[in-house]
Parts: sequence; C-alpha cells; structure tokens
Amino acid sequence: MRLPWGNTLEVAPLTFIEDDSPAELREEEEEERRSPGIRARKQEKFHNACDHIRYRQAHASARTQFLVHLWGLGRGFFFLGLGFWLLILFPIELLIAEKGTVLSGMLATAYWIFPVPIACWIIGHIAVHRLPEHWIFTPSKGPLWELNRQTGMVTVFARKPGQFKEQGCEGDFIRPFHEFDAYVHVLPTRQGMPLYSLHLVHRYQPVAIDFMPLTGRQSSDKNSLALWDMWQSYMDISRPLPDIPVLEAFRHLDPTTAEHDRRTGRNPRYWRDMDDAEYKEAVASMAQRVQQLDTLSRPNIMARHVLYL
Repeated sequence: MRLPWGNTLEVAPLTFIEDDSPAELREEEEEERRSPGIRARKQEKFHNACDHIRYRQAHASARTQFLVHLWGLGRGFFFLGLGFWLLILFPIELLIAEKGTVLSGMLATAYWIFPVPIACWIIGHIAVHRLPEHWIFTPSKGPLWELNRQTGMVTVFARKPGQFKEQGCEGDFIRPFHEFDAYVHVLPTRQGMPLYSLHLVHRYQPVAIDFMPLTGRQSSDKNSLALWDMWQSYMDISRPLPDIPVLEAFRHLDPTTAEHDRRTGRNPRYWRDMDDAEYKEAVASMAQRVQQLDTLSRPNIMARHVLYL
C-alpha cells in the first residue's frame, strides 16, 4: 500500500516513545556529563546517529546479534517449554502414568525440554549482562541508511563495491527525500495473519529502505503509518523536530524547533523530568493518537507533481 504525502500529524511509533524512558534519558545525560562527547564517540564507533542533523541506522555486528538472540530465544523457549510441561504434559502424565510414577515421568520429560534453553539463556545472559560491553557490543562494517534533515537527502550505503552500479552510482545511493515514497508491506504469518512494516522506496530506481528493524513487524498498520508521519516531520526543516524522547536533547540546536519551543513555552526537559505516572500517561496518549490515524484517506499532495503509473 503506497501512503500519501502530506497532512501529517504529530505522532510517532510507540517504539520511539517506549524505548527511551525518562530514567534512561537521565542516565545518558549523566554519562555525557561525566564523559563529555561520549555520545558522539559511540555514534561514530557504531555508525549510527539520531539528532537534529541526521538519523542513521546500522546493524550490530554478527557476534552481538548472535549473543543477544541466544539470550532472548533461550529465555523465550524456556518459558514456552515450562508452559507446555505444566499445562499439557502434566495432565497427560496424570491420566496415563501408573500410581507413583508421575514424578519420575515428569522429570524424564524435563531432561529433554529444558537443558538447551536454559544453557542458551545462561550463556546469553552472562555475555550480555556480565562481560565487558566492549567485548560483546561491537560495531558492524558500516551504516545501512541515513535520513539527513539538514540536506534533505536520503542515503542508502553501499555494503559492497559496485552495489549501485546499475543505478549509475559508483558508491552510495544518495537521492532527495521527495523522490521516495512510503509503502506499507504486508506479510502473512504461517497462520495467515497479516504483519505490517514500512518501506521507503525510491520512485525511479529499485532501491528501498526497510524500517522493520526500528518497529518490528506489527499486527496492525498503525505504527507504520505513524512512522511515515514522523519521517515527513523530521525531514521538513520548516517544522519542528518530532517531539520524541530521543531527540529532546537536540531541540535547542535546531533553529526551527528552538523558535517553536520558545513560542509555545515547551518545557525543554519535558521528557527527561517525567515521573513514572506521567510517562505512562504520555505513552497511552500517543497510543491513542496513533490508533486514530486515517492516513489512507488523506489526499496525496505529491500527486500534484508526479504522475503515478
């Protein structure tokens, strides 16, 4: 589904609100105070950025992804196995086992179900939470893509030599934001249930950005619609930056945003000084606004300038 341009609302996907709690923002602020410039050094090391100039995304290294997945999947499969063991195997064992053998039967099945998930969980937990960060969290070879607010350009970084040679680019693929259209991709699960994610697709060349790593694949298209509104606001220098936690520290550095905040009297520490109750209310308010989006019914202002085939 191609999404229309324009008539956006001040919304953002919930992941952009929930992933940066006020407590985490204050921790990062304190870390920056103790070690000035550490945020910039981390961004340079890990090839990512999120500020008033650019939003740049990069994958974690293969080693980091493996250990994080080992931890998460191990924990997940342990609890799935526990539920299966207690809710299904235990009643069956009560029905078919001879008297006095239920416990031994359950222990026998436990030896098959739990060792591997527990081992993965423990190894992943130790790696992620106990070992030094610089051993585990290592950078990938380079960034994937960038949206630059100041230049209005979108960059898809070449991951190998000659990747965009057919598109006439010797290196990275760089084009203006207005040459891209947003599409909601729908993929079915094995059970046939739809999962939605947003892609930014160049209008004239077969080059696209998949935003699935930012929001995941959702059972509703609303977060994809919210992300498209957010990107349009972010790339429009005539409008203030999207009011999301991760960008709050940079609002005073963007002239349009600084003037907007001065005029409206916005608290410069709106997100960072929230308590838990206020934060929970802010998340709920954003969720309600996202659910009310009617993007597909909007007129497409880009159609005034482009002939869609």
